[in-house]
Amino acid sequence: MADVLQAGESVTFSGVYKVVHSGQQSEAHYVLALRGATFPGCLRCADQVKFQLALSAIHVVTRPFFHSEQRVTMGEEYSW
Repeated sequence: MADVLQAGESVTFSGVYKVVHSGQQSEAHYVLALRGATFPGCLRCADQVKFQLALSAIHVVTRPFFHSEQRVTMGEEYSW
């Protein structure tokens, strides 16, 4: 099972995260988070919101298969 992260912690892998709020203000939903960012708190449940990686991904322009006028380095490594 993937690690459960909390508001205020750093995003270690870019990807889609399942978000689970404490209380009844919102059903679980999914968000995109980029490596190096900080998971935000919820306006209603503050730091009681939890994030769990559902699908890791890297930015398309970091892959050598794709050309871009402006290459972006997201701090991600890839393997072949």
